[in-house]
Amino acid sequence: MHTLNHLEEILKQKEQALIQYVRYMREAQDSENQDMAALFADLAKAEEKHITVVRNQLVDMSGEGDGALNQYQRINEYNSQNSLYPTTQVH
Repeated sequence: MHTLNHLEEILKQKEQALIQYVRYMREAQDSENQDMAALFADLAKAEEKHITVVRNQLVDMSGEGDGALNQYQRINEYNSQNSLYPTTQVH
């Protein structure tokens, strides 16, 4: 049970980081700083994937079946793999 609490706390932290990265990405886009926008987009994508991993662990450890969390988990996995954030073009 102690591990579940740690995972839930990690999940909250990662969700907050994702929100910040998206906010910074938008600010960079508004400032027409495409390099910084791409950097924060990449960080947001990575954070989404981490969130998916943590959610999977929470579901596995909590023993929940095909409940609402699993449905959200499938949607989140799809979204993290098919993100609409701009991709980095490094030359």
